[in-house]
Amino acid sequence: MKRMDFFAGQGARAAATWLPQAGAASKRPFPDLACSGVAPARTRLRPPSPGRRHSLDYSNDEQRRHAEKDAVSCSDVCEADHYMADLLIVALHARLLACSARRGGYRVNVLDLYNDCDTRAAAVQSRKVAQHGNGFDAATLLAMAQQFWPAPAALIAGAGFEDNLELLTQLARGRVVYGNSAATIAQVKDPQSFFSLLDKLSIPHPHVSLTVPRDMAGWLVKRIGGHGGTHVLPAQRRPPNSDDAAHYFQRRVSGRNCSVLFLADGAKACIIGFNKQYVAQVNGSPYWYAGAINRVKLRPEVREEIARKLDDLVAAFSLRGLNSLDFMANGDSYRVLEVNPRPSATMDLYDADFPDGIFDAHLQACDGRLPDSTPIGKVRTHAVIYAPRTAHLGLHFRFPEWCSDIPEAGSKFPRGAPVCLVHAEGKNVPDVERLIEQRRSALYSGLFAQVA
Repeated sequence: MKRMDFFAGQGARAAATWLPQAGAASKRPFPDLACSGVAPARTRLRPPSPGRRHSLDYSNDEQRRHAEKDAVSCSDVCEADHYMADLLIVALHARLLACSARRGGYRVNVLDLYNDCDTRAAAVQSRKVAQHGNGFDAATLLAMAQQFWPAPAALIAGAGFEDNLELLTQLARGRVVYGNSAATIAQVKDPQSFFSLLDKLSIPHPHVSLTVPRDMAGWLVKRIGGHGGTHVLPAQRRPPNSDDAAHYFQRRVSGRNCSVLFLADGAKACIIGFNKQYVAQVNGSPYWYAGAINRVKLRPEVREEIARKLDDLVAAFSLRGLNSLDFMANGDSYRVLEVNPRPSATMDLYDADFPDGIFDAHLQACDGRLPDSTPIGKVRTHAVIYAPRTAHLGLHFRFPEWCSDIPEAGSKFPRGAPVCLVHAEGKNVPDVERLIEQRRSALYSGLFAQVA
């Protein structure tokens, strides 16, 4: 298979009608879409504890230097304010957390698998962590956290730890954790305890089996602690030598694949919004997360019951901060699939509705403060662009302004790797869905056009 260069030959000509033209005003290495709304001349600094406020002035030149460097030391701009290095975000893909933090005036440090351009722009310092399997190389992650941001820097953990709670425990040692503890996540992700609790709380869910069904037709197999749908397969396609203790089986049910994003204070929930989720077949797996759209319509009785049951779940597990619940909706019924006990990708669809960013709301909820109400904003959607073949990003390719998670020029992508996110927003769901599909098609044409 030929290596693809995204900005060569026919691909360049196909993309020329929709890519921004080069010029004096377009020499920045990446767009600011994902971190829009940040006042460029003055950045507020906020520590995670309430009641303390700091401020620091930056010139525009200094802002650009922060954006264009792989890692920038905060000591060069503020030696006296130790909160510049007191928030550490660790997630498989941390862009949305880092950019939301920047909108709220927080100065954060980031460790993730990609260290995308917009992540670097939002962080004081950021580093790319080596990958092992579908997650972090544990030894590398712990070494980098200790070298660059040792305890007691506060920790905000995103996706990447549900199937390696020992790693989260080690990373959290000596740190204040803004989110759910490893013990809480273990309870939520253990299928026996989780679905038993759902039964106790009279929360409907698909039938679950911890052993291999005799007839696997109509069943799915899921890896315990898996994320992003990459681990979900029809049961008949269960890997032949898989560890049965690391998997469980769930009946396939019909309906719309939905989720609800919510804040929690350990006792009750505050719903941010309901979403419809999309899946894609990638590398032969049919359920990879492919994006979502907010403001999904559900019957009022379904919304009201889910709101009541979320309060029960939050109290039972003492959930804190941003979480999400996945469910299948079918008319006047629903069935819960799982809870993601950490900030999820759908926070991207609501961040612009929060003046200080949804990251700020996450920290406040972890400290026991939920908003009195949540804002209602535009219809928004995002879509994940996966590489359909082995590909290589040309040095001069420029992403449209409606993209985020921008990879560094020259990046290489194996087949099925995430390349970036495409965004769209508007006043109603049908128009926004049409727009995102147009943008997805345009980007695929520009990125993956056949090269002779």
